[in-house]
Amino acid sequence: MTLAGEHQESGGATTPAAATEASAQPRRWVRPRSAPPQLDFPLVRNGLDYLASVVEHLDETESMVTHRDVKYAVLHLQAAVEVLLKARLMAEHWSLVFSDPHKATRKTLDEATLSSVSTEQAVTRLQNIAGVPITQKEGKALKNLTEDRNKLQHFGLTAPAPVIEARAGEVLDFLIRFIDDELLPRLGQEEKTEGEASLSKLRGGLASINTFVRERTNRIRGEVTREGAENRTIQCPECEQMALVLGESTGPAGELVRAACRFCAGRWEPEELLAYFLPEGQEEPSGLNACPQCGEWALGWGVRVLSDPMEEVAFCFACSVAFPSVAPCDRCGRPIDATGGTDLCGSCWEDAVEDPSDYGYSEDQW
Repeated sequence: MTLAGEHQESGGATTPAAATEASAQPRRWVRPRSAPPQLDFPLVRNGLDYLASVVEHLDETESMVTHRDVKYAVLHLQAAVEVLLKARLMAEHWSLVFSDPHKATRKTLDEATLSSVSTEQAVTRLQNIAGVPITQKEGKALKNLTEDRNKLQHFGLTAPAPVIEARAGEVLDFLIRFIDDELLPRLGQEEKTEGEASLSKLRGGLASINTFVRERTNRIRGEVTREGAENRTIQCPECEQMALVLGESTGPAGELVRAACRFCAGRWEPEELLAYFLPEGQEEPSGLNACPQCGEWALGWGVRVLSDPMEEVAFCFACSVAFPSVAPCDRCGRPIDATGGTDLCGSCWEDAVEDPSDYGYSEDQW
C-alpha cells in the first residue's frame, strides 16, 4: 500500500521489509500551500476604495496635509475617476469601456486585456450617449486632474501643493454627486446597500477636507441662489453645512423628497427635522410649535437659514418659512411677535395683569 504523497518506483514492488522500515520512519507533515485570497473589487467598490485613500491623505483632522499626501491623493483620485466613469459606461453598455467599441469582445473584457477608454473619451461618451450632465467646468477639472497625475507619475510636478489640492477638491465634489446620482441608483440592492454604507463612512472624512468643503459649498450656494431658495435652505443637523433645502423635489429614482441636504445627501421628513429643533425638555410637538402662517405644529426654534446665517430664527418645517421676528413666550413658550416690545403672549400678559406678582412685580409697584 502506497501512502499519499509517497513515490513508488516504476516497475518495482514494495517489499514487506521496506514497508516496515518506511512505517518506522516518522512522517514529516507539510502544510499544504493555500491559494491567496481572491481580490474582490468590482468597479464601484474599487472606486470607493480609491476614494477612501484620497480622503485619508487630504484629511486635516489629525495633521497638516503634506506634499506626499497631495501626491498620493491626486494619483488615487485619478484612479477613482477612471474606475467610476467606466462603471457608469458599463451600466449603459459594456462595449463603451473599450477605446474602440468596434473592437469590443466579451473575451477581452472578461480577461481584462482590453485597451480601455481614456478619461476624456469617457466624459464625451457619458455626455453624448448616456446623457449624464457633466458641465464644461467639471470636464475641465477632470482633464486638469489627468494632466496633474501624468506629471506627478512620470515627470515630477512642480505646481504649488495648494493649487493641486484645490483642483482635487473640484473633482472630489463632482465624484460625490456622480456616485449619488448616477451609480448608486443603478446598482443591485446588495451592491447599493454596500455602496451607501461605504459612502456614508467617507462623508465624515470628506467634511474635514477644507478644499472639498469650500468647493462643494460654493457650488451649492450658487445653485440655491439661482433657484431663489436661500430663505428655505438651513443648516443640516447631520453635516452642519448650510445646504439642507426644504421644499418638494424629485430624487434620482423619481421619488418625492421633502427636504434634502446637498452636501451630505441626507434626506428628511419635516417631523424628523422638527425633533432637532424643539426647545430643551420638549419631547413632542404641541401647540407651542404652531406656525403663525400655516397653523401646523411644525415650528422649530434656533434654526440657521442661509439668507441670514448669523441669526438663529424660528422656522416652519411644514411651509418652509423662516420667522425672524417670532420668539417663544417667556412664560408658556407659545410663538409671539417679538417686535411688539413684549416677551409675553396675550394670554400670559393678561394673567400678569391680573396677578402682577406672577411676573416679578410687587402690588405696590403695580
